[in-house]
Amino acid sequence: MKNVRRYFEDGYYFFITVATQGRKPHLTRQPVIQALRNAVRTTMVSHPFDIQAWVVLPDHMHLLIGVADQKVDLRIRKIKALTTRALPEFSYKNSQPNFSKRRRRQGSLWHNRFYDRIIRNEQELYMYTLYCCFNPVKHGYVNNALEWPYSTLNGYIKQGRYPESWRHITDAWVDDNFADYDMW
Repeated sequence: MKNVRRYFEDGYYFFITVATQGRKPHLTRQPVIQALRNAVRTTMVSHPFDIQAWVVLPDHMHLLIGVADQKVDLRIRKIKALTTRALPEFSYKNSQPNFSKRRRRQGSLWHNRFYDRIIRNEQELYMYTLYCCFNPVKHGYVNNALEWPYSTLNGYIKQGRYPESWRHITDAWVDDNFADYDMW
């Protein structure tokens, strides 16, 4: 898997999953979440993208972004690097003696790779947006997705970007709504 190939299309949405190294639950700690938000804002200025959905869980995050160019890898690398630089405890200088990571000057916050998938149609865009919002319920952190503070759900409902019916995203609600879609 050294030379991972990625399929790129201009002007499409990508679903991205980024995990912490060793799936350690660092991301929802207040200094980390603040550094991550700042890194995303900074990256959006230099390499614009639209956030369709975003959820941060303790050990991973999902992003659904729209891009106008093919530099998805660059954006994720920049977000990861800026977040790590803002948190000295995760610096490569302070990380465990992993020769490979130290040589490449990689910190200990993020897993080396990430997963991405191009969104091929409106149905997938809807489903992956809903998946991001539902993820805290799926992992058992909350009973209703509206209760999770590290998601675009609350803000985007208020802005009118998500339907009002998404205020009630629970296991039962998702079962009812996913039943109509044959993509999983």
